[in-house]
Amino acid sequence: MKRKLASAAAVLILLILPACNRISGRPSVSAWPENPSKVTDFTVLYRENCAGCHGDNGEFGAALPLNNSAYLAIVDDASMRLAIANGIAGTSMPAFAISSGGMLSDDQVTAIVKGIRSKWGSSAKLVAGTPAYLAENTGDAASGAKLFGVYCASCHGDDGAGGKAGAVTDASFLALYNDQSLRTLIIAGRPDLGHPGWHDYPGKAPLAAAQVSDLVAWLAAQRQS
Repeated sequence: MKRKLASAAAVLILLILPACNRISGRPSVSAWPENPSKVTDFTVLYRENCAGCHGDNGEFGAALPLNNSAYLAIVDDASMRLAIANGIAGTSMPAFAISSGGMLSDDQVTAIVKGIRSKWGSSAKLVAGTPAYLAENTGDAASGAKLFGVYCASCHGDDGAGGKAGAVTDASFLALYNDQSLRTLIIAGRPDLGHPGWHDYPGKAPLAAAQVSDLVAWLAAQRQS
């Protein structure tokens, strides 16, 4: 008797479940929200994870612009992926990979890297003499101080404490930029905000790789001053 009741109950459940899916107002299976960890659409991933700092179109955000062709010319995919996955120590860039405490899968990190390249990297070409993304040598702060006076003081003040473009020796500013971020900023510039790149200073020679390192060394020294 118990066995017959159990069988009848099972049959009843099988009959009811399909009917539940047809209840008025119930969304269809195709309308169910996608599992967040399965989303690999770049537009969605960028909007939800990157736009807040890098801007809706990769510019005019608090962080370095991602639609900057000079930046995309010097940074390789491995470095970009590492920054997204693990974050950048000494900056406001957090880690996004699940393996580093974030919420994005490896496939999602890959989708962001590929999306940035596809959307903004078509015009990214290295110009002859472009300083490398990573420094080859430690810069000289004393030389950097002289270079700052020539290339930067007109906008940031003689000591970098403020001018029409704002202070760059302020502790709050330097807390958001580690040495690599400073190097990237000096090389690639911020076209969205009018900050020149390494070869965009009117009437001045392009900055050589060693000179970029010297400027970074001087700015880094201001963290302790």
